[in-house]
Amino acid sequence: MIFIYFLSLLPHLKKNSNTLVQPFNKISFYVVPHADDWQLFMHPNAYNDLVDPGCKVVFLIITAGDAGKENDYWLAREEGVKSAIRFCLAPRVITAEAGGKKQVNSHAIQYWSLNEVSAYFLRIPDGNLDGSGFAAYNSQSLFKLSTGQISSITALDNSTTYHGWPAFIATAESIIRLESEGISERWINYLNPDATLNSGDHTDHLSIGHAIQQMKIITTLHQVLYVGYSIDCIEDTLSLTDLFWKAGMLAVYEKAVYDLCGYSTLQENMNIYVRWCCSKPKFLTILSKV
Repeated sequence: MIFIYFLSLLPHLKKNSNTLVQPFNKISFYVVPHADDWQLFMHPNAYNDLVDPGCKVVFLIITAGDAGKENDYWLAREEGVKSAIRFCLAPRVITAEAGGKKQVNSHAIQYWSLNEVSAYFLRIPDGNLDGSGFAAYNSQSLFKLSTGQISSITALDNSTTYHGWPAFIATAESIIRLESEGISERWINYLNPDATLNSGDHTDHLSIGHAIQQMKIITTLHQVLYVGYSIDCIEDTLSLTDLFWKAGMLAVYEKAVYDLCGYSTLQENMNIYVRWCCSKPKFLTILSKV
């Protein structure tokens, strides 16, 4: 009987792991323009999902967040994302990593996973605060693509080109469909594109929010829409426990970026980052109609 019991467990064993695969009752997508947006504006929701064994978490990091800088900078930002995820999970479980490229809608997209957490790096050029883009990357931006000012946009590693705004939306939507297959409770977290509720935000934040709201699948997802840059105007502060994890995620992100390219994110404006770090997220929840 014991032998039969262990045989019954074999289909549920993780490959190359001593832990058991748990069925997911929930999936939570975090679709953000830049590598540090989910830590800054979506904690503790992102952390709580990451450490919930019943929740599958998928990050879509849409732009490289390059700010017109060289490859070592935006590649370091991707490593910062990985470091923040490791920081949350390593104290709790044995971890295993994988990476490479996936073909989605004939587009090659950089992919990385830590256990059951996935991250897609689309590496689209940073659009700059006002949507003008950066000269180093032909002044491309999602804002210009969405408004028809440019007809296509090319990933910084030249891995793929999106010919038109609908092609970009369809690719992001295909990732969501692929990853959420078989999971009934589906959530999507993103920055609110409503300028009246999220004033002064980055055009990449707003453009990606609009893209998500134009997806055909959107009515089947529970949505959580966050305030971005203006969160530092919010007086509510995090609990000490939540502050510990948020500060930790930002610290390991910052260290990875600095160690790999010598750039300190905090030197941009330490006071703003401190306020962002201490503030509770402000968000609006829209439940699925399905």
